[in-house]
Amino acid sequence: MANKILTPITLWSDFDDSLPLDAETVRENAQEGIVSARVRFGGRAVGSERVRISAVFARPSAEKEYPALLILPDCSLTSDETLIKLFVKKGYAVLMPDYRGEWEGCEEHTVYPKAISYANYASAGRHLCYADETARETSWYEWTALARYCVRYLGSLPCVTKIGAVGLKAGGEIVWQLAATSAELSCAVTVCAGGWRAYRGLRKYGDNAELKMDDERYRFLAGIESQSYAPYVKCPLLMLCATNDENLDADRAFDTYARINPEVQKSFYFAARYDGHIGNTGLNDLSLFAEKYLKEKERIIPEPVLVSIEEDEGDLVARVSLEHNKSKGCRLDYCDLFMAEDDPDSSTRDWTVCPLKRDDKKDGLVFYLNAYKKAARVFAFAKAKYKSGFAVSSKIAVKKLEKEYANAVGRSRIIYSSENGRDSFTIDNTSEKLIAGCFLNNESPPVVLMDGPQGIRGIASEYGLKLFRINEARYRPAEGALLKFDIYSPSVCTLRVSLFVPAAAGEREVYTCEFELCGGDNWANFVVSAKDFKNSISKPLGQIGDAQYMTFSSDGVFCINNLLWL
Repeated sequence: MANKILTPITLWSDFDDSLPLDAETVRENAQEGIVSARVRFGGRAVGSERVRISAVFARPSAEKEYPALLILPDCSLTSDETLIKLFVKKGYAVLMPDYRGEWEGCEEHTVYPKAISYANYASAGRHLCYADETARETSWYEWTALARYCVRYLGSLPCVTKIGAVGLKAGGEIVWQLAATSAELSCAVTVCAGGWRAYRGLRKYGDNAELKMDDERYRFLAGIESQSYAPYVKCPLLMLCATNDENLDADRAFDTYARINPEVQKSFYFAARYDGHIGNTGLNDLSLFAEKYLKEKERIIPEPVLVSIEEDEGDLVARVSLEHNKSKGCRLDYCDLFMAEDDPDSSTRDWTVCPLKRDDKKDGLVFYLNAYKKAARVFAFAKAKYKSGFAVSSKIAVKKLEKEYANAVGRSRIIYSSENGRDSFTIDNTSEKLIAGCFLNNESPPVVLMDGPQGIRGIASEYGLKLFRINEARYRPAEGALLKFDIYSPSVCTLRVSLFVPAAAGEREVYTCEFELCGGDNWANFVVSAKDFKNSISKPLGQIGDAQYMTFSSDGVFCINNLLWL
C-alpha cells in the first residue's frame, strides 16, 4: 500500500461524509447584532471512534436566512473573533472551525482519535510534509475531511441559503481540495495558498528548480498538492496571493490558477510586495466575489489581465491587454505595471512601478521596462483596478535579456528619495496588526509620504518599513560602502535598522544597528558602515552588500529620506 499513488479522484472517491452530525451548541451569546455560538459536531469515523469537531458559528441576529462562509485559518491558528465579526456584519453566517487540534493553553479544540493523532498540528511531524504511506495518512487528508463535515453541518441548517469557503494560507490549501471534492460549494476563495509545497527552496527560475523525485514525492504531489486539485475545481474560485510570500513561490502561483478548468469562473490577484498577507484591495475582491456567488448581486468579475514583454522602437517594454475585460463591461480605473530584475527568489524581489509609454487603445497599454543594462532577466506583472472596486493581476511574465535596449539604465547610488513617492517600500512588522494572521484591514494606505521639517517629505509607515531594493544589482553597494540616510521623528525614540543576510538551510541572519533619535523639528543625518551592524552574538556584518533586504522599525513615529551609498 505504501507505493500506491492516490490522485484527487481515487483518494476521495469512497469518502463518507453522510454520518450523523450529532451537533450540539455548547454556549451562545448575542451582542452588537451578532449571535455567536460554540458548536460541536461529528466528523469522519476512525474505526469505532469519530473526530469531534469544535467550531464557532456566528450569524446576523436580525436575519432569518443568509448565505454562509466556511472560513479555515492557517494551521497554527484557530477561530478569529475579529474576522468572524467582519463577515457577519456583511450579512453572512460564518463557521470557523478549529482544525489544529490539541494546543497548549487551549481548552476548546477539535478532538482527533488517537489513531490519527498527527491531525493535531503540534504533533503532525512528517505527516504534514510527506506522504510516507499514502496521501490518506497525512494531516491534510484529515483536515480536508474535517472541512467536508463543516460543509455538511452548514448544509443541515435551514437558515443557510448558499455556502462559500475561504481558506487562509494552510487553510487555503485545504480549500483547494474542498473546492475539487465538494459539490455543495457555491464559491471558494484561497488566500496566500497555491500548492507547490514540495518545491520549497526550489525556485521556478532558479538554478535548482527541479524536484528530486521518488515514490514518496509522487504520492505527495498527486494526492496533496493544490496544483493537482486545480483541474477538478467545481465552483467559482478567487485566488488571492502575495508577490513576496516566503511560503509560496509567486512564479508558480499562476501555474496553479492556470490549471483550473477554463469553464469554471475564476479570477486572480497579486498583493504587490506583501508577504503572507493581503490588504484592502484583496479583501474588497473577496467581498465582491462572495456577493456575486452567495448573494446573487450583479457583479462583473474581471479576468486576469494579459502581459507580454517585448521590444518597441528599441525600448524594452511590457504590453498589457485589457480588451477582454472591457468587452465584459468592466470600466478601468487604473493599471499599474511592476518590474523586478534577475532575482530567482520571488520573496526578495524589488517590485517597482514602471512609467507608461503610451496607450495603444485596443492593442493595450505599453509600459517602459527601464532595466539595469547588465540585468540578465526581467520580471513583470500588471495590476488593473476597475471602477467596480475589483482588482485583478496578470501572471508574472519573464524574459531573458540578450541585448542592451535603448531605455537600459546604469548603476545608482541613490536607493530612495522622496521623489520616488511610495515606490519599492513595503510594511515590515504585521504580527499584531493582521486579522487572522492574513488580512491587513486599514482605512489609509499602510505606506505613506509624511510631512517633515523644511517642507521635505519622507517615507513612513506605522508598521515599520521594509525595502528589497538593495538586493538588485543596480543598487548593490560597492565593497566597503557606507550607508547614508536622513531620519525625522517628532519625538524621542529608538530607531532600529536591520539587514537580513542569507544563512544556512534557507534561513536569514539579522544584523541590527540602533539609533537614538532626539525628536524636535529637524532632520537627523546618519552614516553607517557594515561593522556598525551586529547579529545576536554581537558579531559585526562583513559587507552591507551581503544583505537581501533591510528594515526600519521603532516604537515612535518616523520617516526616511535620501537613502544612498557613499
